[in-house]
Amino acid sequence: MNDPETSLRTALHERVADQHPDYARLSAGAISAGSRIRRRQRITVTVGAAATVGAFAAGGLGLSQLLNTTAVDQAPLGAAGAPSASASTAPLASGQSLDVGDGVTGQVVTNDEARTMDITVQAVSGLQGAGTGFTIVLSGPAGAVEQKWSNDTLLEDYPGVRIATEGDRKGLVDKVPVKQPPGWTCEWSLIDDKASCSSEDGGVAGLVIRPAKDYPDWSKNPDKAGPGSGSHITPVHGDIFISVQSGEGTTDAELEALADSLRWTD
Repeated sequence: MNDPETSLRTALHERVADQHPDYARLSAGAISAGSRIRRRQRITVTVGAAATVGAFAAGGLGLSQLLNTTAVDQAPLGAAGAPSASASTAPLASGQSLDVGDGVTGQVVTNDEARTMDITVQAVSGLQGAGTGFTIVLSGPAGAVEQKWSNDTLLEDYPGVRIATEGDRKGLVDKVPVKQPPGWTCEWSLIDDKASCSSEDGGVAGLVIRPAKDYPDWSKNPDKAGPGSGSHITPVHGDIFISVQSGEGTTDAELEALADSLRWTD
């Protein structure tokens, strides 16, 4: 005979079976959904990282922007590809004047207009964005202008832009202005006012010819010249002076010795 209590439990279980969730089925569904989400996240991160590395290799991204872009795995899905916080979202317009700081202003022209102007393009963004199709022509104190196009964030603030300075590119001198000391070999590019130097023991340094009017700024600024700055300068000679820049394998003492050993050719 069947146990009445057992029969009652069986009947009740069958009666309410369709009113309770199937936990095994729901668990399997949740696991599957979680796998799909994780897979989508991995795809998003891979695509974002690959695009960023490509842009970085092309010279279009700074290290900080590379890190910001590849941190997409910390962002919600759908946030991949969003512009960085530092990037400008406002499009540029021909004729616009920008105050970029440190006494430097930037005139915005189209790339077609820039081709008709007496300017030199100094840097080009490898990205597409608010500056695409435009050139920003910088003007202001020479040292500050150089800092803006060489070390500032304009290429990140306006991805796609070109940075130019006023005037055609030509050197400050027509011939090599100094002789390097024994043990050093220098290759000059006078149109760029620069030389790349190497020592017999493998050290590397760079020479940059600079206008005499910039000497007060360089001589008084500890970040530009002197111990610990990575640069030493010569005295002014006529209309120019030379900064000696650090390179791989060169100590500060060797850099200073090179600067003191340069001899003017006239």
